[in-house]
Amino acid sequence: MIALTKEEQKTFLELLAEVPEFRKGNAIKYSLRDVLFLAIFAILCGANTYTGMQTFSELHIKELRKYLELPEGIPSHDAFGDILSRVDIQAVNQCFRIFTDQIQMAEKQDVVVALDGKTIRRSQSEKHRAFHIETAYLSDMQVVLGQVAIDEKSNEITAIPELLKMLTLQKCTVTIDAIGTHESIAKAVREAGAEYILPVKENQPTMLDDIRFYAENEVFTEKHSVLAGEDRYAVQNDKGHGRIEKRECYIFDSADWLKEQYHWTDLHGVAVIRSTRTMINTGETSTYDRYFIYSHTEMTAERFLKLQRKHWTIENNLHWCLDCCFHEDDMHVRLGHAAVVINSFRKLCMQMLKADSTVKDSLAGKRQRCAWSFDYALSVALNFALSLP
Repeated sequence: MIALTKEEQKTFLELLAEVPEFRKGNAIKYSLRDVLFLAIFAILCGANTYTGMQTFSELHIKELRKYLELPEGIPSHDAFGDILSRVDIQAVNQCFRIFTDQIQMAEKQDVVVALDGKTIRRSQSEKHRAFHIETAYLSDMQVVLGQVAIDEKSNEITAIPELLKMLTLQKCTVTIDAIGTHESIAKAVREAGAEYILPVKENQPTMLDDIRFYAENEVFTEKHSVLAGEDRYAVQNDKGHGRIEKRECYIFDSADWLKEQYHWTDLHGVAVIRSTRTMINTGETSTYDRYFIYSHTEMTAERFLKLQRKHWTIENNLHWCLDCCFHEDDMHVRLGHAAVVINSFRKLCMQMLKADSTVKDSLAGKRQRCAWSFDYALSVALNFALSLP
């Protein structure tokens, strides 16, 4: 990985100044840069509503005027909502791409870029359905690489190729949930220079039945010792959350019948992960199988387990944090595309907090520190530059 040079680094305020002004005329009271900074800074410090943005800014106006103009004071909560609902979301996202564009992912082995969608609850209005955000997440570094907003989840199949075109993915592995298991998406991933791992579920019923039949009759019947000797079997054991989980992985890349029947771009092999969960308190055990296709020409069962496991970081380290640390699903934001803009701000604040190494604390703990200490919050925001290992 390569870090940004001092010349390439920009302060947070310099980045915000690059967002183009969309308002016209001489009656503009509040600088767009100032409004964007106040909104993001307030979110960083615990505000979850427009009223919270206004209240936080008013309480700290004396300190804020050292860095911002604010000739007309602090915007009202209505002004925050009006501006954030109309600002150019593409420009907002693009101004922060300077960091992710510098990431040299090909220098690290088995880099996983996980794609997954999340609906912003309570963002629906009479004019549009709830916004759905498709996000690309660099699992190893816990960095958001890009996102695309859609107002219907059924459009996710068309949004994913659009998102892939925004990214530099050479030699990465792209993982997606079952909605991304589509021939056009597999082709788009390969055209981007990446490998794919795609789950096969009921949305591909014929392929699922064929793979399941082959696995039960040709793979599961072989001895584990034989399969392990050929790197086609591996096992992981985890204990936590009141259960013990055993994950067994079987891979088979010699299924020529599958490649002949399903002409997916560069389809090379199939993997099965059999998970056995035992509840510690009750001893109750359940077993279920998950099926996948992949494009890698060199794959082992142990490697597949590691790659697939990384996909869940987007759920555990991004979407869960948006809901539990930033309370995204509790915020009623319905005007224009403000919900999408604020979603981007939350993700930015999350990356600010994760990039800060001055204290050792959880994400929620760091956000609480920002609420308690203006100086700490200011250092997190103004010194923000993505430092890559």
